[in-house]
Amino acid sequence: MARKTKGIESRFVDLTELDSPQPMTFWGRPGTGKTTLSATAPKPIFYIDVKDRGTESAKTKGLKKGDVVVFTIEDFDDIMGAYDYLSENSGDFKTVVIDHMGALQELAYSQVMVKNNKSRMSQQLYGFASDLMKEVIDLYKSLGDEGILPIFLAQDRTRGGDDGDGEQLDPEVGPALQPSVAKYLMAASRVVGQTYIAEEVDKTTTPGKVKSSIQYRLRLGPHPYYQTKVTKPLDADMPDYLVNPNISQVLEIIKGEYSKPATKRRRRKK
Repeated sequence: MARKTKGIESRFVDLTELDSPQPMTFWGRPGTGKTTLSATAPKPIFYIDVKDRGTESAKTKGLKKGDVVVFTIEDFDDIMGAYDYLSENSGDFKTVVIDHMGALQELAYSQVMVKNNKSRMSQQLYGFASDLMKEVIDLYKSLGDEGILPIFLAQDRTRGGDDGDGEQLDPEVGPALQPSVAKYLMAASRVVGQTYIAEEVDKTTTPGKVKSSIQYRLRLGPHPYYQTKVTKPLDADMPDYLVNPNISQVLEIIKGEYSKPATKRRRRKK
């Protein structure tokens, strides 16, 4: 019996017309610029502070009243309430930031222990908490369909062997989350970048003298050790890292509009 195809063409969307905001995840050590980077996203921003109290770093030059609205959550139910609010008022915001996912995971642990009348986590409860975190990721990812860019922030952690919840993972550096949650977040995100601080040494100075400077960087290029990812057009340029990064640069990369800066040539002294 032939399948009915009437009306199916009304659901076709040309690939070139797909342009809804896709999730971004930035992870790194405290003080490496995650909050500052997220504050460069399209405004107005709905900034969810998960008991981190680090939102002062989101204040940038030229910030106007109404550019960033901060909502501090105290328990896990608040993150669901925030989603409901954003879904009902999607036209009021262009970006939502969750800062940070590790603290949210701790709230998930507290919730599953209370609901199951337990005083400590077990492998089963880790599974329940993982399901809660994945639900949050799915819900906030769906806000992209309503025109809101979801940005997830996380601190870093080196993992290897048994992670304490019965899950195994090869040694690597990535978001400080349960391995199953970290993998889920990686898969859901179009961009996963690591913020870090590096010392740049200028070797072109006067012989015998070396100048150095501190750079805030965002690692984006593929790496065998650090968890990074960018979904972009196949032949589009992408740097291994950005210096003093901002979200507009990241958006250029995923749209295939990024061009590597021209290399400056030093003049020879006569």
